[in-house]
Amino acid sequence: MNGMLGSLIILLLVSSPATAKPSCPRVVGEVSSCLSFLRKNGPAKPSQRCCQGVKKVNGMAKTRNDRIAICECIKGTLVNIDYDPKRVPVLGKQCGSTFDLPPVDRKTNCNQGLLDQV
Repeated sequence: MNGMLGSLIILLLVSSPATAKPSCPRVVGEVSSCLSFLRKNGPAKPSQRCCQGVKKVNGMAKTRNDRIAICECIKGTLVNIDYDPKRVPVLGKQCGSTFDLPPVDRKTNCNQGLLDQV
C-alpha cells in the first residue's frame, strides 16, 4: 500500500507542470535597455539590445498568468518614470516579436485586453 501511495505522489509531481511566474527582477533586467525608447520623445526605434530583451521576455510569457505577471511587473516598475504608455505596445512590433502588452500605465488592468489572447 505504501508503495502504491508513493507511486501516486511521484506520478502527480511528474505530471504537474511548473507554474512559477516570470520573476520581476529578471523581466526588468531584460527590458531595462528599452527605457530610452519608452521615454517621451525617445528614439523612433528601440535598440537591438532592447529587442533582444523583449524577445527573451516574450519567451517567458508561456501562459496568460505569465503575461499578467509581466504586465504587473512593468506597470509597477514604470510608475515613477516619465514615459509614454503608448510606446509599450509598439515594442513587440518594432522588435519583430509577438510580445503584446496594452499601453501600460498606473490605471492598466493587466487581467484584461490583449492579455486575453494567450
